[in-house]
Amino acid sequence: MELTLQTNKSALFIKNYENSCLYIADKVYDHNIVIIENIISKWNIDNISNLKIDDFEDIMNTKPEIIIIGTGREPIIPKVEIIKNIQDRQIGVEFMRTESACKTFNLLLSEERNVACILQV
Repeated sequence: MELTLQTNKSALFIKNYENSCLYIADKVYDHNIVIIENIISKWNIDNISNLKIDDFEDIMNTKPEIIIIGTGREPIIPKVEIIKNIQDRQIGVEFMRTESACKTFNLLLSEERNVACILQV
């Protein structure tokens, strides 16, 4: 599934997400990633259903406006206390399927918003 024609020149623009792979710039990621402050890193959480607030500390310390979380093929909503803790720090948080998260991230990136993103493939 091709997402969109790349008009944004950012190295973080997600070109495509299919077959459990993310295509960003000239790289292919077949593992979960986190994007914080223009850096793409492997995210070592295998099961989004088991998230803890500690899993978000490094991300929240960068003070993004919003954290977009792609939960794979199925939407998964974390524990209420995780969402509340993030929002108490004046950071928005959205959980959605990874396909939708890629599109949302690209849109916010094109608006030059300070966004962090976690994508489960």
